[in-house]
Amino acid sequence: MMEHELSAYPDVMAKALVDRWQEAMYPPEDLPSQKNIAALLDTMYQASLLREEGNAVRCRIIVAPASDFANELAVGDSQLHVLRFTEPCEFTPHELRKLAAAAGYYRALLAVDVSAEGAMSIWGMIVTGTTWINQLEDDRIRHSLLPERLVIQCLGPGHIIVAAGNARILESLSGKLLTDGFDPFRSNWLPQKFGSVRTSLLAELDELIPDSEKSNTRMCESFVKDIAQSVVRRILRLVRNRGHGGMLVYLPEEKNDSPLLDQWFRFRVRFEQDDSINRFRRLMLSLMKRGREVGQARGLEVVTWYDYLQMQDAELAELDKALIELGHFFTDLMNIDGSLVLDRSFRLIGFGGEILGDSHTATIHRALDLEAERSVIERADSSGTRHRSAYRLVCGLQDAIAVVVSQDGEVRFVAHHNNKLTYWPYLP
Repeated sequence: MMEHELSAYPDVMAKALVDRWQEAMYPPEDLPSQKNIAALLDTMYQASLLREEGNAVRCRIIVAPASDFANELAVGDSQLHVLRFTEPCEFTPHELRKLAAAAGYYRALLAVDVSAEGAMSIWGMIVTGTTWINQLEDDRIRHSLLPERLVIQCLGPGHIIVAAGNARILESLSGKLLTDGFDPFRSNWLPQKFGSVRTSLLAELDELIPDSEKSNTRMCESFVKDIAQSVVRRILRLVRNRGHGGMLVYLPEEKNDSPLLDQWFRFRVRFEQDDSINRFRRLMLSLMKRGREVGQARGLEVVTWYDYLQMQDAELAELDKALIELGHFFTDLMNIDGSLVLDRSFRLIGFGGEILGDSHTATIHRALDLEAERSVIERADSSGTRHRSAYRLVCGLQDAIAVVVSQDGEVRFVAHHNNKLTYWPYLP
Protein backbone atom coordinates (compact mmCIF):
# COMPACT_ATOMS: atom_id res chain seq x y z
CA MET A 1 0.00 0.00 0.00
CA MET A 2 1.21 3.51 -0.81
CA GLU A 3 1.68 5.88 2.12
CA HIS A 4 -0.85 8.68 2.44
CA GLU A 5 0.73 11.92 1.26
CA LEU A 6 -0.11 15.06 3.21
CA SER A 7 -0.95 18.28 1.41
CA ALA A 8 1.53 21.15 1.51
CA TYR A 9 -0.11 24.05 3.29
CA PRO A 10 0.82 27.67 2.53
CA ASP A 11 3.23 27.98 5.46
CA VAL A 12 5.03 24.78 4.37
CA MET A 13 5.22 26.03 0.78
CA ALA A 14 6.46 29.42 1.97
CA LYS A 15 9.27 27.79 3.96
CA ALA A 16 10.25 25.67 0.94
CA LEU A 17 10.24 28.77 -1.26
CA VAL A 18 12.48 30.75 1.10
CA ASP A 19 14.94 27.83 1.26
CA ARG A 20 15.09 27.42 -2.52
CA TRP A 21 15.32 31.17 -3.08
CA GLN A 22 18.39 31.25 -0.86
CA GLU A 23 19.87 28.14 -2.51
CA ALA A 24 19.56 29.88 -5.88
CA MET A 25 21.36 32.90 -4.36
CA TYR A 26 18.65 35.43 -5.13
CA PRO A 27 18.72 38.52 -2.86
CA PRO A 28 16.74 37.69 0.31
CA GLU A 29 15.63 41.32 0.60
CA ASP A 30 13.60 40.87 -2.60
CA LEU A 31 11.28 38.43 -0.81
CA PRO A 32 8.45 39.44 1.52
CA SER A 33 8.39 37.86 4.97
CA GLN A 34 7.61 34.15 5.17
CA LYS A 35 4.22 34.99 6.71
CA ASN A 36 3.37 37.28 3.80
CA ILE A 37 4.61 34.72 1.26
CA ALA A 38 2.20 32.21 2.80
CA ALA A 39 -0.64 34.72 2.44
CA LEU A 40 0.27 35.40 -1.21
CA LEU A 41 0.39 31.68 -2.02
CA ASP A 42 -2.87 31.00 -0.21
CA THR A 43 -4.67 33.78 -2.07
CA MET A 44 -3.39 32.55 -5.45
CA TYR A 45 -4.34 28.97 -4.57
CA GLN A 46 -7.88 30.01 -3.61
CA ALA A 47 -8.17 32.06 -6.81
CA SER A 48 -7.12 29.03 -8.85
CA LEU A 49 -10.20 27.15 -7.62
CA LEU A 50 -12.61 29.83 -8.90
CA ARG A 51 -14.17 30.22 -12.34
CA GLU A 52 -15.14 33.33 -14.29
CA GLU A 53 -17.71 33.01 -17.06
CA GLY A 54 -17.19 29.26 -16.98
CA ASN A 55 -13.39 29.49 -17.39
CA ALA A 56 -10.80 28.54 -14.80
CA VAL A 57 -8.80 31.46 -13.38
CA ARG A 58 -5.32 31.69 -14.90
CA CYS A 59 -3.05 34.60 -14.10
CA ARG A 60 0.43 35.74 -13.13
CA ILE A 61 1.40 38.21 -10.43
CA ILE A 62 4.70 39.90 -9.68
CA VAL A 63 5.37 41.05 -6.13
CA ALA A 64 7.23 44.34 -6.48
CA PRO A 65 6.54 48.00 -5.66
CA ALA A 66 5.82 50.52 -8.40
CA SER A 67 9.20 52.13 -7.68
CA ASP A 68 10.89 49.08 -9.26
CA PHE A 69 9.40 50.18 -12.57
CA ALA A 70 9.98 53.93 -12.33
CA ASN A 71 11.78 54.08 -15.70
CA GLU A 72 9.07 52.10 -17.50
CA LEU A 73 6.34 54.24 -15.94
CA ALA A 74 8.14 57.38 -17.10
CA VAL A 75 8.57 56.15 -20.69
CA GLY A 76 5.49 54.88 -22.51
CA ASP A 77 7.41 53.07 -25.26
CA SER A 78 9.66 50.95 -23.02
CA GLN A 79 9.94 47.22 -23.75
CA LEU A 80 7.88 46.42 -20.65
CA HIS A 81 4.53 48.17 -20.81
CA VAL A 82 3.80 49.10 -17.19
CA LEU A 83 0.42 50.61 -16.26
CA ARG A 84 -0.53 51.98 -12.85
CA PHE A 85 -4.11 52.00 -11.53
CA THR A 86 -5.49 55.26 -10.13
CA GLU A 87 -6.85 53.26 -7.18
CA PRO A 88 -5.16 50.01 -6.08
CA CYS A 89 -7.38 46.93 -5.96
CA GLU A 90 -7.63 44.54 -3.06
CA PHE A 91 -5.51 41.43 -3.35
CA THR A 92 -8.22 38.82 -2.87
CA PRO A 93 -9.22 35.65 -4.73
CA HIS A 94 -12.38 37.27 -6.09
CA GLU A 95 -10.54 40.40 -7.27
CA LEU A 96 -8.02 38.17 -9.04
CA ARG A 97 -10.89 36.30 -10.67
CA LYS A 98 -12.26 39.56 -12.09
CA LEU A 99 -8.92 40.94 -13.26
CA ALA A 100 -7.44 37.70 -14.66
CA ALA A 101 -9.33 37.93 -17.95
CA ALA A 102 -7.91 41.42 -18.60
CA ALA A 103 -4.36 40.47 -17.60
CA GLY A 104 -4.14 37.51 -20.00
CA TYR A 105 -1.91 34.76 -18.64
CA TYR A 106 0.38 34.70 -21.68
CA ARG A 107 0.75 38.47 -22.09
CA ALA A 108 0.55 40.28 -18.76
CA LEU A 109 1.04 40.17 -14.99
CA LEU A 110 -0.81 41.87 -12.17
CA ALA A 111 1.60 43.91 -10.03
CA VAL A 112 1.22 43.41 -6.27
CA ASP A 113 2.72 45.48 -3.48
CA VAL A 114 3.19 44.27 0.09
CA SER A 115 3.53 47.06 2.65
CA ALA A 116 5.78 46.93 5.70
CA GLU A 117 2.66 46.13 7.75
CA GLY A 118 1.76 43.23 5.45
CA ALA A 119 -1.11 44.93 3.59
CA MET A 120 -1.38 43.66 0.01
CA SER A 121 -2.81 45.46 -3.01
CA ILE A 122 -2.79 45.23 -6.80
CA TRP A 123 -1.32 48.51 -8.01
CA GLY A 124 -1.10 47.93 -11.75
CA MET A 125 -0.49 45.70 -14.73
CA ILE A 126 2.71 44.75 -16.58
CA VAL A 127 2.40 43.71 -20.22
CA THR A 128 5.28 41.40 -21.16
CA GLY A 129 4.14 39.98 -24.48
CA THR A 130 4.53 36.29 -25.19
CA THR A 131 8.31 35.95 -25.66
CA TRP A 132 8.71 34.57 -22.12
CA ILE A 133 6.74 31.45 -23.10
CA ASN A 134 9.62 30.34 -25.34
CA GLN A 135 12.30 30.94 -22.72
CA LEU A 136 13.96 27.91 -21.18
CA GLU A 137 16.90 27.61 -18.84
CA ASP A 138 20.19 27.28 -20.76
CA ASP A 139 18.47 28.52 -23.91
CA ARG A 140 19.68 31.12 -26.40
CA ILE A 141 16.66 33.26 -25.47
CA ARG A 142 18.02 34.13 -22.05
CA HIS A 143 17.37 37.83 -21.59
CA SER A 144 14.39 38.48 -19.34
CA LEU A 145 12.70 41.86 -19.20
CA LEU A 146 11.26 41.05 -15.79
CA PRO A 147 13.34 41.77 -12.70
CA GLU A 148 14.15 38.74 -10.55
CA ARG A 149 11.31 39.48 -8.18
CA LEU A 150 8.80 36.99 -6.79
CA VAL A 151 6.41 35.86 -9.54
CA ILE A 152 3.50 33.52 -8.82
CA GLN A 153 1.66 31.83 -11.68
CA CYS A 154 -1.78 30.27 -11.36
CA LEU A 155 -2.15 27.77 -14.23
CA GLY A 156 -5.38 26.07 -13.20
CA PRO A 157 -7.18 24.56 -10.22
CA GLY A 158 -4.57 23.94 -7.52
CA HIS A 159 -1.64 24.39 -9.92
CA ILE A 160 0.83 27.06 -8.78
CA ILE A 161 4.32 27.86 -10.11
CA VAL A 162 6.63 30.24 -8.25
CA ALA A 163 9.53 31.94 -10.01
CA ALA A 164 12.15 34.64 -9.72
CA GLY A 165 11.25 36.67 -12.79
CA ASN A 166 11.02 33.92 -15.42
CA ALA A 167 13.25 31.40 -13.59
CA ARG A 168 11.18 28.61 -12.04
CA ILE A 169 11.80 28.03 -8.31
CA LEU A 170 8.97 25.85 -7.03
CA GLU A 171 5.79 24.17 -8.22
CA SER A 172 2.69 22.92 -6.41
CA LEU A 173 -0.04 20.74 -7.88
CA SER A 174 -3.27 19.88 -6.06
CA GLY A 175 -1.73 20.79 -2.73
CA LYS A 176 1.45 18.76 -3.30
CA LEU A 177 4.93 20.19 -3.77
CA LEU A 178 6.43 18.69 -6.91
CA THR A 179 9.62 17.27 -5.48
CA ASP A 180 9.19 13.59 -6.37
CA GLY A 181 10.51 13.54 -9.89
CA PHE A 182 13.49 13.55 -12.21
CA ASP A 183 14.74 15.15 -15.38
CA PRO A 184 15.16 12.12 -17.70
CA PHE A 185 17.00 14.36 -20.18
CA ARG A 186 19.94 14.19 -17.76
CA SER A 187 19.93 10.39 -17.68
CA ASN A 188 22.14 8.03 -19.68
CA TRP A 189 19.38 5.74 -20.93
CA LEU A 190 17.32 8.36 -22.80
CA PRO A 191 20.11 9.91 -24.94
CA GLN A 192 21.34 6.39 -25.77
CA LYS A 193 18.00 5.65 -27.45
CA PHE A 194 18.71 8.47 -29.94
CA GLY A 195 22.44 7.75 -30.45
CA SER A 196 22.14 6.53 -34.05
CA VAL A 197 20.22 9.69 -35.01
CA ARG A 198 22.99 11.93 -33.68
CA THR A 199 25.64 9.89 -35.49
CA SER A 200 23.80 10.06 -38.82
CA LEU A 201 23.25 13.83 -38.54
CA LEU A 202 26.93 14.50 -37.86
CA ALA A 203 27.90 12.24 -40.77
CA GLU A 204 25.44 13.98 -43.12
CA LEU A 205 26.81 17.36 -42.03
CA ASP A 206 30.30 16.31 -43.12
CA GLU A 207 28.94 15.19 -46.50
CA LEU A 208 27.24 18.57 -47.05
CA ILE A 209 30.47 20.54 -46.75
CA PRO A 210 32.72 20.53 -49.85
CA ASP A 211 36.30 19.37 -49.32
CA SER A 212 37.52 22.87 -50.21
CA GLU A 213 35.56 24.32 -47.27
CA LYS A 214 36.36 21.66 -44.68
CA SER A 215 38.22 22.78 -41.57
CA ASN A 216 39.39 21.42 -38.25
CA THR A 217 36.31 22.86 -36.56
CA ARG A 218 33.70 20.26 -35.69
CA MET A 219 30.43 20.12 -33.79
CA CYS A 220 30.41 18.56 -30.34
CA GLU A 221 28.84 15.08 -30.37
CA SER A 222 26.28 16.10 -27.73
CA PHE A 223 25.18 19.19 -29.68
CA VAL A 224 22.32 17.41 -31.47
CA LYS A 225 21.12 16.02 -28.14
CA ASP A 226 21.09 19.46 -26.52
CA ILE A 227 19.11 21.05 -29.37
CA ALA A 228 16.59 18.21 -29.56
CA GLN A 229 16.08 18.26 -25.80
CA SER A 230 15.44 22.01 -25.84
CA VAL A 231 12.69 21.45 -28.44
CA VAL A 232 11.02 18.71 -26.37
CA ARG A 233 11.31 20.71 -23.14
CA ARG A 234 9.56 23.60 -24.86
CA ILE A 235 6.80 21.29 -26.15
CA LEU A 236 6.21 19.88 -22.65
CA ARG A 237 6.12 23.35 -21.15
CA LEU A 238 3.58 24.54 -23.72
CA VAL A 239 1.36 21.48 -23.32
CA ARG A 240 1.42 21.85 -19.53
CA ASN A 241 0.55 25.53 -19.76
CA ARG A 242 -2.39 24.87 -22.07
CA GLY A 243 -3.94 22.48 -19.56
CA HIS A 244 -5.25 20.06 -22.20
CA GLY A 245 -2.83 17.20 -21.70
CA GLY A 246 -1.45 15.03 -24.47
CA MET A 247 0.89 12.23 -25.44
CA LEU A 248 4.09 12.23 -27.48
CA VAL A 249 5.32 8.87 -28.80
CA TYR A 250 8.75 8.16 -30.29
CA LEU A 251 9.27 5.08 -32.45
CA PRO A 252 12.52 3.74 -33.95
CA GLU A 253 13.16 4.98 -37.48
CA GLU A 254 12.54 1.59 -39.07
CA LYS A 255 8.99 1.60 -37.65
CA ASN A 256 7.78 4.74 -39.48
CA ASP A 257 6.30 2.72 -42.34
CA SER A 258 6.00 -0.66 -40.63
CA PRO A 259 2.75 -2.70 -40.69
CA LEU A 260 3.00 -2.58 -36.90
CA LEU A 261 1.72 1.00 -37.06
CA ASP A 262 -1.70 -0.21 -38.20
CA GLN A 263 -1.74 -2.82 -35.47
CA TRP A 264 -1.07 -0.29 -32.73
CA PHE A 265 -2.49 3.05 -33.92
CA ARG A 266 -5.66 4.41 -35.47
CA PHE A 267 -4.62 7.90 -36.61
CA ARG A 268 -6.82 10.94 -37.06
CA VAL A 269 -4.25 12.04 -39.67
CA ARG A 270 -1.23 10.17 -41.00
CA PHE A 271 1.44 11.97 -43.02
CA GLU A 272 2.96 10.97 -46.35
CA GLN A 273 6.50 9.75 -45.70
CA ASP A 274 8.18 12.19 -48.09
CA ASP A 275 10.76 14.89 -47.41
CA SER A 276 8.15 17.29 -45.99
CA ILE A 277 8.20 15.35 -42.70
CA ASN A 278 11.96 15.97 -42.29
CA ARG A 279 11.76 19.60 -41.19
CA PHE A 280 13.52 19.04 -37.86
CA ARG A 281 16.41 17.26 -39.57
CA ARG A 282 16.74 19.96 -42.23
CA LEU A 283 16.73 22.72 -39.60
CA MET A 284 19.28 20.83 -37.51
CA LEU A 285 21.64 20.43 -40.45
CA SER A 286 21.34 24.13 -41.35
CA LEU A 287 21.90 25.13 -37.74
CA MET A 288 24.95 22.88 -37.32
CA LYS A 289 26.42 24.04 -40.63
CA ARG A 290 26.08 27.70 -39.65
CA GLY A 291 27.24 27.01 -36.09
CA ARG A 292 30.39 25.40 -37.45
CA GLU A 293 31.02 28.35 -39.76
CA VAL A 294 30.70 30.81 -36.87
CA GLY A 295 32.87 28.56 -34.69
CA GLN A 296 35.53 28.37 -37.41
CA ALA A 297 35.58 32.17 -37.67
CA ARG A 298 36.18 32.28 -33.92
CA GLY A 299 38.99 29.75 -34.09
CA LEU A 300 37.15 27.02 -32.19
CA GLU A 301 38.18 23.38 -32.60
CA VAL A 302 34.90 22.06 -31.18
CA VAL A 303 31.60 23.96 -31.11
CA THR A 304 29.74 23.06 -27.92
CA TRP A 305 26.24 23.88 -26.73
CA TYR A 306 27.73 26.58 -24.51
CA ASP A 307 29.56 28.13 -27.49
CA TYR A 308 26.32 28.10 -29.46
CA LEU A 309 24.48 29.92 -26.67
CA GLN A 310 27.02 32.76 -26.86
CA MET A 311 26.83 33.20 -30.64
CA GLN A 312 25.22 36.42 -31.85
CA ASP A 313 24.41 35.67 -35.47
CA ALA A 314 21.41 36.69 -37.58
CA GLU A 315 21.19 33.38 -39.47
CA LEU A 316 21.32 31.36 -36.24
CA ALA A 317 18.63 33.60 -34.75
CA GLU A 318 16.32 32.84 -37.69
CA LEU A 319 16.97 29.12 -37.33
CA ASP A 320 16.21 29.40 -33.60
CA LYS A 321 12.87 30.97 -34.45
CA ALA A 322 12.11 28.18 -36.91
CA LEU A 323 12.79 25.54 -34.24
CA ILE A 324 10.57 27.40 -31.79
CA GLU A 325 7.77 27.49 -34.36
CA LEU A 326 8.24 23.77 -35.00
CA GLY A 327 7.85 23.16 -31.27
CA HIS A 328 4.62 25.18 -31.24
CA PHE A 329 3.38 23.23 -34.26
CA PHE A 330 4.03 19.90 -32.54
CA THR A 331 2.22 21.25 -29.47
CA ASP A 332 -0.80 22.18 -31.60
CA LEU A 333 -0.91 18.64 -32.99
CA MET A 334 -1.00 17.36 -29.41
CA ASN A 335 -4.19 19.36 -28.79
CA ILE A 336 -6.06 16.64 -30.69
CA ASP A 337 -7.15 13.71 -28.52
CA GLY A 338 -4.79 10.80 -29.03
CA SER A 339 -1.03 10.75 -29.48
CA LEU A 340 1.44 12.63 -31.66
CA VAL A 341 3.75 9.99 -33.13
CA LEU A 342 7.26 10.76 -34.37
CA ASP A 343 10.26 8.64 -35.11
CA ARG A 344 13.51 9.29 -33.29
CA SER A 345 14.65 11.68 -36.01
CA PHE A 346 11.56 13.78 -35.20
CA ARG A 347 9.98 12.79 -38.51
CA LEU A 348 6.21 13.20 -38.37
CA ILE A 349 4.24 9.96 -38.63
CA GLY A 350 0.76 11.06 -37.54
CA PHE A 351 -1.36 12.68 -34.86
CA GLY A 352 -4.60 11.97 -33.04
CA GLY A 353 -3.31 8.42 -32.73
CA GLU A 354 -5.63 6.15 -30.78
CA ILE A 355 -3.58 3.35 -29.24
CA LEU A 356 -4.99 -0.07 -30.10
CA GLY A 357 -4.19 -3.54 -28.82
CA ASP A 358 -5.97 -5.64 -26.25
CA SER A 359 -3.00 -6.53 -24.05
CA HIS A 360 -3.49 -5.91 -20.35
CA THR A 361 -0.80 -4.31 -18.22
CA ALA A 362 -1.34 -5.01 -14.54
CA THR A 363 1.70 -3.31 -13.00
CA ILE A 364 4.37 -0.74 -13.79
CA HIS A 365 7.62 0.22 -12.08
CA ARG A 366 8.04 3.80 -10.86
CA ALA A 367 11.70 4.81 -11.08
CA LEU A 368 13.36 5.99 -7.89
CA ASP A 369 16.46 7.29 -9.67
CA LEU A 370 17.42 8.54 -13.13
CA GLU A 371 18.61 5.16 -14.40
CA ALA A 372 15.79 3.21 -12.69
CA GLU A 373 18.32 1.07 -10.85
CA ARG A 374 15.83 1.31 -7.98
CA SER A 375 12.09 1.22 -8.53
CA VAL A 376 8.80 0.35 -6.85
CA ILE A 377 5.90 -1.54 -8.38
CA GLU A 378 2.55 0.23 -8.78
CA ARG A 379 -0.78 -0.96 -10.09
CA ALA A 380 -1.26 0.25 -13.65
CA ASP A 381 -4.97 0.83 -13.12
CA SER A 382 -4.19 3.47 -10.49
CA SER A 383 -3.37 5.78 -13.43
CA GLY A 384 -5.71 7.49 -15.89
CA THR A 385 -6.82 6.25 -19.30
CA ARG A 386 -4.11 8.14 -21.20
CA HIS A 387 -1.40 6.68 -18.97
CA ARG A 388 -2.73 3.14 -19.23
CA SER A 389 -2.77 3.31 -23.03
CA ALA A 390 0.87 4.47 -22.97
CA TYR A 391 1.78 1.58 -20.66
CA ARG A 392 0.03 -0.86 -22.99
CA LEU A 393 1.85 0.52 -26.04
CA VAL A 394 5.33 0.47 -24.51
CA CYS A 395 4.71 -2.99 -23.06
CA GLY A 396 3.83 -4.25 -26.56
CA LEU A 397 6.37 -2.16 -28.53
CA GLN A 398 9.30 -2.27 -26.16
CA ASP A 399 11.47 0.09 -28.22
CA ALA A 400 8.83 2.86 -28.10
CA ILE A 401 9.07 5.82 -25.73
CA ALA A 402 5.94 7.65 -24.56
CA VAL A 403 5.75 11.01 -22.81
CA VAL A 404 2.37 11.52 -21.17
CA VAL A 405 1.09 14.92 -19.99
CA SER A 406 -1.99 14.96 -17.76
CA GLN A 407 -4.53 17.77 -17.83
CA ASP A 408 -3.28 18.81 -14.39
CA GLY A 409 0.26 19.18 -15.77
CA GLU A 410 1.85 15.99 -14.44
CA VAL A 411 4.36 14.50 -16.91
CA ARG A 412 5.61 10.92 -17.11
CA PHE A 413 8.25 9.38 -19.37
CA VAL A 414 7.40 5.73 -20.09
CA ALA A 415 9.90 3.22 -21.47
CA HIS A 416 10.91 -0.42 -21.27
CA HIS A 417 14.20 -0.26 -19.39
CA ASN A 418 16.25 -2.91 -17.61
CA ASN A 419 13.67 -5.48 -18.77
CA LYS A 420 10.93 -3.63 -16.88
CA LEU A 421 8.06 -1.41 -17.93
CA THR A 422 8.99 1.80 -16.12
CA TYR A 423 7.89 5.40 -15.77
CA TRP A 424 9.79 8.43 -14.56
CA PRO A 425 7.83 11.37 -13.09
CA TYR A 426 9.23 14.46 -14.82
CA LEU A 427 10.26 17.38 -12.65
CA PRO A 428 11.41 20.21 -14.95
